[in-house]
Parts: sequence; C-alpha cells; structure tokens
Amino acid sequence: MNAKQDLKQTGGLSFVLGCGGTGGHIFPAIAIAQQLQTLGHQASFIGNRGGMEETLLTAEGYPFHGIHVQKLHRKLNLANLLFPVFLASSTFACLKALRKIKPAAVICTGGFVSGPVGIAAAVLRLPLYFHECNSYPGLTTKHLAKYSRIVFTGFSGTAKYLPQTKLRQVGIPLPRRVDQPQTISPEEIGLDAGRPILLVTGGSQGSLAINTAVAAALPRLTQQGWQIIWQTGQTGYAEFSARYQHIEGVHIFAFSPQLKDFYKLAKVAVTRAGAMTITELTENRLPALLVPLPTAAENHQHYNALEQQRKGLALLLKQSQLSGDTLASAVFKMGNEHQAYLQNLSRIPPNTAAEDMAREILSDLNKEQHNAGKN
Repeated sequence: MNAKQDLKQTGGLSFVLGCGGTGGHIFPAIAIAQQLQTLGHQASFIGNRGGMEETLLTAEGYPFHGIHVQKLHRKLNLANLLFPVFLASSTFACLKALRKIKPAAVICTGGFVSGPVGIAAAVLRLPLYFHECNSYPGLTTKHLAKYSRIVFTGFSGTAKYLPQTKLRQVGIPLPRRVDQPQTISPEEIGLDAGRPILLVTGGSQGSLAINTAVAAALPRLTQQGWQIIWQTGQTGYAEFSARYQHIEGVHIFAFSPQLKDFYKLAKVAVTRAGAMTITELTENRLPALLVPLPTAAENHQHYNALEQQRKGLALLLKQSQLSGDTLASAVFKMGNEHQAYLQNLSRIPPNTAAEDMAREILSDLNKEQHNAGKN
C-alpha cells in the first residue's frame, strides 16, 4: 500500500493548530491545515483574539478559538509584568478548548501565541508537533521541543539549537493558491522588459533603512541600466513616492496584491530575511540581497540570511553596513554572478513541506494506534 493510501486510511481525525502573531507563523499553519483537509481530516485553530490570525483564519472558514496572550519583550518593558497573567489565563482557555474538541493531535507553528497551546497539549498529554520556520528557534519552540514528538524545521541549521529532539527538516509550508496567479508584463507598469529589474520590499509596513539606502543607490543603479519595482510600505510611501515616482524606470507603491507577480519579473531582490519572504524567494527562484531586521526576536533573521548565503542562494548585508554604495555594489555583484545563483536555486527541490508534515504526523499517530492495539 502506498503512502497516500496509508494517510487516507486514518481519515476523519481532528487536529488543532496553534499559531499567530505574524504571517510567518500563520501561513505555514494554513498550509498544513489545507493538506490535512485534503486527506479527509478536520482542522481548527487557536490564536489571539483580534490578531492577524483571527482575520485570516475566519476568512478561510476555519473554526477559531480566541485567547489573549502577549509576547515577552526582550528589553525592559512594564508590559512584561502582565505576561504571567496572560500566559496562565490563555493556557486555561486552551485547556478548555482542547478538552471540548478532543483532537487527535496538536500542531504549533512557533511564536508566542503557540506557547499556551503547546503547554495545554502537554498537560493533557496530547500528541504535540511543532514547526519552526526560522533557522534560530524562538523561545516557545526551545522550551516546548522536549514535549513534542517531532519538531519540523524550515532550515537545516536549526538542528544544532535543539539537541536531543527528534527533528525533521521539511522546509516551510506554503498555502495553496486557489486563484490563478496573474501574469503581468514589465510594460504594464512602465518598465522595459529588456533591462534588469530590482525588486525592493521591506514588508507591508516598509523599512526606512532599506528605503533610504535604495534612494541613495538610485543614481548608480539607473546609470547601470537597472529598473526598480519598489514597495516602500505604508509608512514611507508619501515621502519616497513624492521624490521618485516620476523617475523613468521606477515603479513605486505602498503595497500591492500583485507583489507575488513582481517576484517573477525581477532579476534580483532586496528584502528582509523573514522565513516566509525567504520561502517566496526560493519558490520563485529569485536571488536576493537579504537585510535582516536587527530587532527581530532572537536575531533570527540574521541566522536565516546566513544560511541562505551559505547555500549560495542569497547575499547577506547587515543593516549596520547598509548604505547607498553598499547596496548598489551588492546588487551589481549579484547581477554579475546571476547565473551561479540561478543554478543553486534550481537545485532546490519542489516545496512539499505540508505534504511531508502530514505524512509523518499521520504515520506517527498510526504507529501509536497500532502499538496500543497490541497492548
């Protein structure tokens, strides 16, 4: 019997997924849920009430159980005084939800929202599985890994930070797109298909550091024939669009639903180094100059970028070293070495992370059921 038949044989199981805080934790959870549903299982979610996860997950039609938990700030912050209170109350809320749902297993995708979900699963002795999307694992994953049957990872470098834990590197699950991606040509946004395009994005809110460096690099870039698709983010759009929107070869915007289509037009990208961004870059076989967000928890973006650079898929540029000159020089270097980057990217296998996770989790649960039947 093949693997797919084995999976479907366990049909009708109920799973609870804990996620929230950022898209890097939410979107992989959606991808896992989609795969479980494809195999005939049910998925519901626990996340922060009023958070991004509630908006996204209810829009997807998933049952959602809201809790109220806050992140633990790394620097001195009065809000940390309330952290134990919110953690305790949200853990009790998770216990109540899990007792009601009676899931076959709980799957968490890291981040502070996963904390009380994972703790409640451990208290109830429910099978617990984690996915860690960053190269350097966050506090929640590190503390709860010992209660997890398997910790799935997005990067190979995570293994050295989680000793004595059963690990399985699968990559980062990407949700399936129900709609066909639009095809857009450079000419439609005022660019020339015969000249190289640089995609710049610092996230939906944008990055002042990246935007400032791009503005300083613009004369050198355009002089060498580069064109720019530039997502400034909401906070920087008014300032930078007023100065640069009329320059030939520059397409500037705050945010666009076509951003994923722009990946396909670019020769090189300049981005932050969040796990989901890196996954999108890899999926689109797009070499990138990665500028990690220095304030990211546990400095995880730096480790993400470091691993991508080690694999020859990207170039790391620290924000402390970022300027117009360093950005332009790095882009020119990547342009000159573009073929080597493409060859390395072409060796990356297709993203089957969601399928691989579902297969392994269901196989693990099957083994437990089989062993229980023997006793």
